[in-house]
Amino acid sequence: MALTEEQRERIRKNRERALEIQRKRRKEKEDEEKAEAYEKNAKKQKTDLTTAAAAGSSSNGNGTDDASSAAGPLEEFEVGASEWVTKKEAKSTYCLPDGTLAVCECQERENPRHKGWTPMKLYRRSEIRQRAHKRFGGMEGLVEERQKRRAKQLAKDMKDADKLFE
Repeated sequence: MALTEEQRERIRKNRERALEIQRKRRKEKEDEEKAEAYEKNAKKQKTDLTTAAAAGSSSNGNGTDDASSAAGPLEEFEVGASEWVTKKEAKSTYCLPDGTLAVCECQERENPRHKGWTPMKLYRRSEIRQRAHKRFGGMEGLVEERQKRRAKQLAKDMKDADKLFE
């Protein structure tokens, strides 16, 4: 039995409508999963911060609290930040050299910019923070080192700019 042109057109429209409904449902499901993952991550970070704050109120006997001796106090930008830090961020924000990063535990993931490029290295922020604080004598030393590097870069940039106007 052959279908008429009208029947074929109706079948095509129904198929398109069904595929569109499937796409919408998939998208809604993905959005719900992302929202749940975000809420779960936010709750975990809030719990971690609460636990760290509770641990911080109890001293471990030597004048420092358990939270700061384990991973060091958090800087303002670290509150709510991801648990993972890229190699570039570890080097620039935490002022750590390649040699220190070589001994840190890392996860390699597919490069998000291009699959064929070198895999992205992700380090645990707590370990990187701990090593940076140890290297520079605590959070204050790390902040001073960061400021020193910025001042050095500014001086270099100003010198280069002066060359332009000579």
